[in-house]
Amino acid sequence: MSFFQNIKNQLAGLKIRSKQNKNPRKKEFHNLESAKNIGILFDTLQEKNHSVVKKFAENLQQKGCKVQTVGWVNATELPNFGVAQKIVFYTNKDIKWSGEPIIPELVEFINQKFDLLFVLTDSDHLSIKYLSKVSLASCKVGLLVDNCEHLDLMIDLGKNKSIENLISESLKYLSQIKKE
Repeated sequence: MSFFQNIKNQLAGLKIRSKQNKNPRKKEFHNLESAKNIGILFDTLQEKNHSVVKKFAENLQQKGCKVQTVGWVNATELPNFGVAQKIVFYTNKDIKWSGEPIIPELVEFINQKFDLLFVLTDSDHLSIKYLSKVSLASCKVGLLVDNCEHLDLMIDLGKNKSIENLISESLKYLSQIKKE
């Protein structure tokens, strides 16, 4: 990592912590039965991620959940799959240098008080970090990676870090949580 990138990451981290301190979230564990409002954050770095997440979101909606999905596209222009869908896609031009969103859809997403937020990526892109850390979601679920202390349920997938496996394991553990 270059010297300037390191400084940029440190400044972004300060900005994220400041935002978290100004607007703390209320932590509460949820399982699949108690969660009615669900957020999904993912990346499109692998082509299949889009279709896998779309199917996952549709399955949750069929179970009666309200689902909002946001996908990061590592580009400056949105590809064709981002048009006329229920998924909000954003590109690098939709965020500030610190990862902070500048489009209203992303600001609304982080301010939404989801029962569950699925962070379905191992990307360390600043926007993914910002959105997942600053989100007001009650319970955050994602992959066990470095700097994932903002997650409430961390899934260790070992070497099989596919998005399908992350979804499957997340659902398995969430179904085991008893909520009274």
